[in-house]
Amino acid sequence: MSNTVSPDSLASCLKIHDNPESHPASTTTETIEFEQTIASLSSERPKDDQASNFAISATLESDLVKHQADLESSDRGVARSLVSTAASSKSFTVNPDMTVPPLPERIDGEDSDDETADASTLLLQSTTTSLSGSVSIVTDDDSANSSSSSSISSDQLTTKKPALANSDATKPIANNCGKDSSTPAGIDKLDINSLGVIGRNHEISILTRCFRRLSNTDDENDSHDKTSVPQNELLFISGYSGIGKSTLAQCIQKDVVVSTTRGVFVSGKYAFSSIDEPYSGVAQAFGELCNKLKEYCAPQVISRIGKTIRDSMQEEVEMLMGLIPELCIFQNAESIIHANKDHHSSANAAGNDHGRWKFAFRMLTRILGAHFSPIVMVLDDLQWADISSLDLMDCLISDVQNRHPLMIIGCYRSNEVDENSMLYNRIRTLQGKRRKFRFRITDIELQNFDIDVVNKMIMTMLSIDNESKTRDLSNVCYMRTLGNPFFLIEFIKMLYVESLLETRSGKWVWDVTRIEDATMSTANVVDLLQAPMRKLPADIQLLLQYAACLGSSFSFSTLKFVWKNHALLILESANRDMAGNLEVLEEANLLVASRPGELEWVHDKVQEAALSLSDLVTPRFQFGLGVCLYEGLSESRLEKQLFDVADLINKGNVTERFDLAELNLRAAKKARKMAAFQSGERYVANGIKQLPIDSWTTDRDLTLELYSLGAEMNVTLGRISAAEEYIRVVLDRKEYSPMETMQLKMMKVTILESVELRPDDAVNYAVQALKDIGYDFVWNRRLMPVQVLAGVMQTVKRLEKLPVDHFEKIGYMEDPKQIGIVNMLSKLQIAAYNGNDIFFNFLCLCKVIELTIDHGIHALSAARFASLGGFVMNMKTDHALSSHLCDIAYSIQKRFGVRNAAETTHISWGFVLCYVHPLYEALDPMLEGYNKGMREGDSERATLNLLVHFMFLPYIMGRPLGPIVKKLGKIAPQLEESKQMKVLLPFRVCWQMMINLQLPPSSASKKVEGEKYSQSSETFAGVPSKVANENLARGELLLFFADHAARTELLMGKEKGNSYAEQLQGYFVGRIETFHRGIAWFAMARRTGNRKFRSEAIKVKKQVSKWSKAGDPNVKHYDLMLNAELAVLDKKYDKADEMFKEAISHAVRNDHLHHAALFHERFAEYRLQVHDDRDDGQYHMDQAIRYYTEWGAIGKAAKLKKDFEKM
Repeated sequence: MSNTVSPDSLASCLKIHDNPESHPASTTTETIEFEQTIASLSSERPKDDQASNFAISATLESDLVKHQADLESSDRGVARSLVSTAASSKSFTVNPDMTVPPLPERIDGEDSDDETADASTLLLQSTTTSLSGSVSIVTDDDSANSSSSSSISSDQLTTKKPALANSDATKPIANNCGKDSSTPAGIDKLDINSLGVIGRNHEISILTRCFRRLSNTDDENDSHDKTSVPQNELLFISGYSGIGKSTLAQCIQKDVVVSTTRGVFVSGKYAFSSIDEPYSGVAQAFGELCNKLKEYCAPQVISRIGKTIRDSMQEEVEMLMGLIPELCIFQNAESIIHANKDHHSSANAAGNDHGRWKFAFRMLTRILGAHFSPIVMVLDDLQWADISSLDLMDCLISDVQNRHPLMIIGCYRSNEVDENSMLYNRIRTLQGKRRKFRFRITDIELQNFDIDVVNKMIMTMLSIDNESKTRDLSNVCYMRTLGNPFFLIEFIKMLYVESLLETRSGKWVWDVTRIEDATMSTANVVDLLQAPMRKLPADIQLLLQYAACLGSSFSFSTLKFVWKNHALLILESANRDMAGNLEVLEEANLLVASRPGELEWVHDKVQEAALSLSDLVTPRFQFGLGVCLYEGLSESRLEKQLFDVADLINKGNVTERFDLAELNLRAAKKARKMAAFQSGERYVANGIKQLPIDSWTTDRDLTLELYSLGAEMNVTLGRISAAEEYIRVVLDRKEYSPMETMQLKMMKVTILESVELRPDDAVNYAVQALKDIGYDFVWNRRLMPVQVLAGVMQTVKRLEKLPVDHFEKIGYMEDPKQIGIVNMLSKLQIAAYNGNDIFFNFLCLCKVIELTIDHGIHALSAARFASLGGFVMNMKTDHALSSHLCDIAYSIQKRFGVRNAAETTHISWGFVLCYVHPLYEALDPMLEGYNKGMREGDSERATLNLLVHFMFLPYIMGRPLGPIVKKLGKIAPQLEESKQMKVLLPFRVCWQMMINLQLPPSSASKKVEGEKYSQSSETFAGVPSKVANENLARGELLLFFADHAARTELLMGKEKGNSYAEQLQGYFVGRIETFHRGIAWFAMARRTGNRKFRSEAIKVKKQVSKWSKAGDPNVKHYDLMLNAELAVLDKKYDKADEMFKEAISHAVRNDHLHHAALFHERFAEYRLQVHDDRDDGQYHMDQAIRYYTEWGAIGKAAKLKKDFEKM
């Protein structure tokens, strides 16, 4: 059997895929219910016979072992012999004599040179067999790639393909540590790869049980509903470095494939050198997931998945592609993203970037999970994960909307995580929320092996069956390594290399005393790893150190670049054949190819050892290397490696270089875009440190931008004192105009209003800031009401003359000054609203609209037009004009995509359109507003829309309480996750109210108290709408439990002026509250004859009649019912009978169960009390009981039945 690879076939395969350019994108139609779209994907299956397609071939394995040739006799050959004996447990079996013709290589258009082909591709190619077309490569160690296997095709060498099935696929190829590969196994070589996972049976059983529980294959899940949303699994494996965390995590890989038909196993790894790089490990895992889709799915399936991704995320696809280039596999992804995309839809976006990333990753996980399920994701070395990655891990595992099971296995070094670390505190947070968000957490802490397990490992490596024969060797090994598995293996290999462990006459021999003497000074595993490294030629050692500086993984082209442009200047005698040097390192199992064009260390301790191999790698050296990359890489390549380059430069602690300050600013902006605010803040600090003292005058724009970005980052992180210091430093300077410092002043307004809770001071500060740039729009604070009314009238007159299509054609606001004014007016409006300055609020509103008409549309314009529509509706009840303003708002909103869409939707329907259209027509727009808000990262308004869709609208429309309460339980995690008190307060209050409505009437059930909400809780203390929401809920309970005396007592007492309708003027929920107040007033007026009650009742009746006459289709039965109540007071009984029947008919016809029940109850009482008509009274009381029962007010229905029987 020939294992020779044709040079011609390789020439077309060995491409370097490290030249990604920016990917174009487009906006497509919104997808609201993406689950329906991807449901069809669930029926698709990866290729069925994975076991047969990707199983390792025992014959090929044997051929590969036999294919080892004698090494060269040159110094390089000697070096290869030395390092081959130091091969770690993560090993490829390669043919060192296999050669490949040189191929031209470029870095983003740079000049080619005479270097050979991509060495990382050579590493993959060296195990390829042209006859079979494919062979699996299996590795095993404590890195993120442990126990993974790769299938490399000679026809298309494009990706590293993991073997997903066949139990043999998880067994490593024998590691030849012998000096002569022809020696029979077990005689003159260390059989390291036969170790497998020794001594971890208990931990493996825990891991397996968690997976089977996730995939519903565990016995304890047999009785569960298999169609319900699964409980995700989160496992943490902790222990010291080298203890086998990653190897243990990899043990589940076989179960993922064997136990499921569509499961997938992926992994990502964090590195200390990339500690500031956002999402690095997660991005690796998702990249691997995309590659597996490409590998296993038919092109039409990939195309369909790609369309679902683009339709569901649109602009977020481009955002993700910058982080996960593998997303390009989806057909036409690049061309569609930018097609017809208006740059203003996102160019000026100031939304919550963190929320956008959460939305994008959640959507991507749900969509891919519809095809690969369950997804098992290993995130290794979490102790080095950035805060954004930890947030994302939290976000994915707690996604209760994801119907597809997910397991995340996080590995971390326990000795590097304490109570002050981000990871420790995140784990505690996750422990506290696991029940609420329905996921399980399991902790596995690994300990070093005891002497018995150490002895078993040594017996396996030496192929000795008698444990007593190796006991003395095991004792000394245990003393030197403390039972650490990785340390132990390296120690044994070191003994072999130093001939302290050798074979004589086919038997292993050693001298314990000699070993003890020779290894006395061995301090740690790094020393062991460095021993064989120091025997390498000088140029290979130098290459190791360069590779170590580039991080845990890096591209071949980058290493090649620094070797040519930096290393050869340091060591002129270095071999220019870097690819040949890499082959040596690969044979020594120090570096491996993760994918074409990419290299990675087999273990972070190997990288650590290489980094400290000599005194060469100093901060100055790293700085020089970083500058070399900065000045030499192409623009696109620099953008890809921006964080790595900036980190290298910053280690040099060099100051007063404008270009490096600009580099840090660029890195900070990129970090902000990725919502990695902590990393961004550090880049800002380094950029400022590199500014010269006179930068305020020599490079004022760069200086201002760094300080402004620093303030913004710190405000976002909640570091207010640091943010204020950035602001103070700039504002104290005289070099900048008021317009240039406007952004900093807006941050100051935010601090005053949101952090220090001083809305009045925020208003005054903002007004002065606008005056400073020449925009003095306030006449006189005492004349504010007059100015507002005049302004509204003037603005409305202008708008009445402008058709909707005018705003479809008008240009965008481009003048920086006008944009700054609009942004500041928006801040000012929020401060005025929170300070209950209603007139100032609407003055700002009118000014933004005027600026839009005069200077072009702004991203904030749409919501302001909708707000004006709400103001007109509330003040004039002018349906036509209010609807016209909302139509304008929507026409503007379409041009800005999702930006502020949640706010525009909520205001348009909550304050205007719910009075113009039937309430059920608001359901879909509110859900759409939620989805768009989550895409933008506007969680506050997104969750408000969700609350309206699932709670307020169904309740007002009289839908059954049981299903509403059940759905509220399902959306509770999403609302709790938002941490928006303005949303959580009404949610909790009304949820408790609906639960109480299902209980029998009692003094306890009439209070807004229970499991979901307590009025005495401090959680919502200080929330402005707390009293209004509590009054709304209490009023509903007292009304339906017929305690009208208590209700009117509250209305005349502490609720006076604090009702929901009074506190949240114009909001559609206030109309049902107003109507129910009218019922209570009429009930007490009929019962007592008190004229005050009658007067208050008539006020409500007039208001409701006004709404009805204006055309509100949702209050017709309100008006009829209050007319009936008034007719009873006026003793117009015939009219009362007619009005009662019409009101009941209207309520029943529109499925308003609660009002059908209430109206029948009131009619029955009237017939009994006024006419003593027991038959008619009994009929209507029976109907009331029926509708209360259908509505879900079981306790109320039972009490009515009992009371009526007594009557």
